[in-house]
Amino acid sequence: MEEELSNVLTVSIEDGTQVDVNVLDIIESDEFNKTFIIYTVNDNEDSIFASILNETEDSYSLDTIVVQAEIDFINKEIDEIVEELEENIGE
Repeated sequence: MEEELSNVLTVSIEDGTQVDVNVLDIIESDEFNKTFIIYTVNDNEDSIFASILNETEDSYSLDTIVVQAEIDFINKEIDEIVEELEENIGE
């Protein structure tokens, strides 16, 4: 029996509350030695967000991307995802 993979991840945000996010992509960056997550919230695909994903033994948390080089890197990744989404809609 094959398990269906879920793209929903429950994360803790800076104020300590938990939010379910819809994962579009998770990117492991050797360059920055960080894991980035690209996601939407509440199935709203009009707004795409990106954060640094931190994983502990039993939970996930998100941090704001503040370093310009990381912002530039993740913006390129978001552009690629948006292009893919637009291509899939056009099919």
